[in-house]
Amino acid sequence: MRTRRDLFPSDFGLVLRMVSVGLLTPLAVFGALVAVMLLMSSFTIRAVVFGALCIGAWVAIRERVEESSRGRRLQPADAPELHAIVERLCVVADLPKPTVVLDSRPMPNSWIEGTKRGGFRLHLTQGLLDLLEPRELEAVIAHELSHVVNRDAAVMTVVGGPGEALLAGGTRVATQGWFPIMVGGAIASGIGWIGTYGTRHLSRYREYAADAGAVALTGSPAALASALMKVSDGLVAMPRKDLREASLHDAFHLLPVAKEQAFGLPNTHPPLRARIERLERLERSLHHD
Repeated sequence: MRTRRDLFPSDFGLVLRMVSVGLLTPLAVFGALVAVMLLMSSFTIRAVVFGALCIGAWVAIRERVEESSRGRRLQPADAPELHAIVERLCVVADLPKPTVVLDSRPMPNSWIEGTKRGGFRLHLTQGLLDLLEPRELEAVIAHELSHVVNRDAAVMTVVGGPGEALLAGGTRVATQGWFPIMVGGAIASGIGWIGTYGTRHLSRYREYAADAGAVALTGSPAALASALMKVSDGLVAMPRKDLREASLHDAFHLLPVAKEQAFGLPNTHPPLRARIERLERLERSLHHD
C-alpha cells in the first residue's frame, strides 16, 4: 500500500527554497521589531509600531471571519457526485474529509481553510462548479487537499501573519496628521512590506508544491492545467468590482483575482504560464515512464 510519503515525494530544491524563505521572513520581521524597541528613543513611535501590529491583526481576523462565514455547507445529499470526488481523494491522501462549503459567487475559484484541530473547510464557488468538467474539478480539489497535506494554511499564517498585519495596520495609521504617528506608521509599513514580500515568495513556492500534489493524487497533469486555464479565463471576464473584495484573500485561492499588486509586492501565485509549463513537464514524464 502506498504511503503519503510515496504519494507526495519531496522536491528538495523547492523544499530548500520554502524552508529558507519560511525561516528568514519571520526572523527579519522579529529582528526589525527588536531594533525599533532598542534604537527608537521615542516611546510614542514605538507604541505606534506595535499598535499598528495590533490593528492589522484585528482587521485580518475580522476579514477572515467574514470570508469564512460566506456560503453554505453542502451535505452529501445536496451534491453526491461532488462529495464522492472529495471522499475518494481523501482516502487516497489519507486525510479526514473536510466540510464542503458552496460560495454562491459567480467568480470561479476555490480555497481551503482551517486547522487539524478545528477541521478543514473546502470552499468552492458556484462559478467554479459551473465552469469545470468532473475531471478538472477533481484536479482542483486535489490541489486544495495538497495544501492540507503540506499544512500550508498554518505555515502561511505563522510566517506571513505578522508582516501582513504590520503592513495593513501601518498604512492605516500612517495617514494620520500627527508627525510621530505618521513616522511610526511608516516604520510599521516598511517592516510589514519586508515580511509580506518574503511571504508572497513562499506562497508562490507552495502553489508549485500543491500542483505537484494534485498530480500525485489524480495522475492527470493535463486536467489541472485545463482547469487553471479555464479559471484564469473566467476571472479575466469578471467585473473588477466583483473581484476587489475577494482579492484580500488571494494567498488562499486557486488563482489570484487581483489584477494589480499594491505596494510593488509580487503576486501571491506563480505566473500561470510557469505553472502550466511545470504541469506539461510532469505530463511528459508520466508518459515517458
